[in-house]
Amino acid sequence: MSEPDIDTPRFVVVQIAAWRDGSTALRDRLRDAGWELPPFGAAWCDADRVACSVRPTRWLLISPAPPSVTTDPTLAERCETLLGEAAAVTDLSAARRTWRISDPDASRWLAAGCRLDLHPKAFPVGHAAVTLIAQVPVMVVRRATDWLLIAPSSMAEHFDAWLRSAKMSARTDIWTA
Repeated sequence: MSEPDIDTPRFVVVQIAAWRDGSTALRDRLRDAGWELPPFGAAWCDADRVACSVRPTRWLLISPAPPSVTTDPTLAERCETLLGEAAAVTDLSAARRTWRISDPDASRWLAAGCRLDLHPKAFPVGHAAVTLIAQVPVMVVRRATDWLLIAPSSMAEHFDAWLRSAKMSARTDIWTA
């Protein structure tokens, strides 16, 4: 069997929540900084970054982690400066772990432990949701060329083992795309 197409890149995960009547300012300021805020249940993706909304009036901004020896402001610090009184900013990076799955059959084998219908017609590119996979609360983002999964870091070892096991034991007769 081949090695799973599962990568565990380091990402920065920042949650932003608009203060009362701050949604418009939040959207405008982030758009000026090159981020788009998608509607609830959706994700905006560019080459490296993702913004998604899986809770009303809250978004996660996800970006590759910078080198550990940088003196540049963190994404959370940049958001705090940019958003000011428009939003609350919380850095969730230490509490979350990310997986990127580039296997074209991932929707089939992820479905083995997932409560969502991940068929491309039901969960197309640009969708985002939180669900349980292998009894772990996981944010799932379907991107054009891969899947981004984010789970609590306290459950990362279990979830990583489940992902790799599910991929290696995937049955090809569950359903076809």
